[in-house]
Amino acid sequence: MEQIDRLPAFYLSHLTESILPFWLTHGTDRTCGGYVTCLDEQGAVYDWDKLCMWAQGRLAWTFGRMYNELERRDEWLEFARTGVTFIREHGFADDGTMYYALARAGRPLQPTQDVYTELSTILAFAEFARATGDAALAEQTVELMDTIWNRLQTPGNAFQPLAPDGQPTRLHGHSMITLNVLQELRRCFPEGDWNAKIDSCLETMLGRHLKRDRQVLFELVDWHTGDQIPGWQGRWVNPGHMIEGGTFVIHEGLHRKDQTLIDDGISLIEWGFACGWDDEFGGIYNDIDVDGAPIPTAAALLADSKIWWQHAEALYGLLLAYTVSGRREFLDNYWLTHHYTTSHFIPREGGEWHCSLDRRGNVICAAKGTARKNAFHVARNCLLCIQLLADAPSGHKS
Repeated sequence: MEQIDRLPAFYLSHLTESILPFWLTHGTDRTCGGYVTCLDEQGAVYDWDKLCMWAQGRLAWTFGRMYNELERRDEWLEFARTGVTFIREHGFADDGTMYYALARAGRPLQPTQDVYTELSTILAFAEFARATGDAALAEQTVELMDTIWNRLQTPGNAFQPLAPDGQPTRLHGHSMITLNVLQELRRCFPEGDWNAKIDSCLETMLGRHLKRDRQVLFELVDWHTGDQIPGWQGRWVNPGHMIEGGTFVIHEGLHRKDQTLIDDGISLIEWGFACGWDDEFGGIYNDIDVDGAPIPTAAALLADSKIWWQHAEALYGLLLAYTVSGRREFLDNYWLTHHYTTSHFIPREGGEWHCSLDRRGNVICAAKGTARKNAFHVARNCLLCIQLLADAPSGHKS
């Protein structure tokens, strides 16, 4: 029987000896500020521009969280400060929206796209304000959240696509990631009134996107009814998002001592893994069509690929589901994912993960960082695994 007892040391060493040092060494743009994320296998820069501003916020949050909850290392706080400073100086357009992409020195390349840059920035600002006691930054964070919340209440105002029948849609990533951001705001600023917004996110996820009769959660649904929309986008399921969202729902259930929410989160993780795991070659599919039909757009090129972030989310999600349920199948599926991840994503010599694999597990993008890939998913879930295992009942450590 494989032992969970060895996992805290594994995750701590992987986090503090591989993931965080890689980004500390290679991720800072020492000339223009901010972070550089397009890094090859050796950590060499292959593009200096800030091609996805999500990464600036997510890296700043990552190192701020490590400083606040793992160890108060000055180098981690200063790394977080690098991103926060760059965002405050260059990230906002005159109308208050945030740029999606910037040139290296901060010149705008692409205007706002969706709200993920803003949501990542809110995470970063909140965690850094928590670390430093910066009251002005905390106030700016709350104001930015209010602005984004208002945008998300209007169909199409956050770049949600129209369905083929012309009806507006809801995008699961909005409610899922906003749920997590609100939970983090509650952690950093507990005096705030966050629960009503959290309730709204939960209702959207569990009452509109989740289809219990089919045991799937659709990425896009009709804005007004939550019904499945026509066409392939109405059949689109992202297994990694189901697992990731399930962890946020469980967290909320634990916070409220609400067993129904905990059970819903467990179901999301169970069903996400069931529809996402590739029984033939191992690993979790990037995207699936719930009816098994071909995906007709360019998304098909990566649909059966294995991408780093889903596996990082699954490692923690499956351990969490096992811990709160005691169900052995979650532990068995954790070990399936653990062995696949350590043998395919992590290089033999150790270090930061490869970005993506083909269906058979061959590396198709060996880069350690891309416009969107950075330390965020791996580091966050390593820390969550460490904290979970420290708190888990002894009976769930076998």
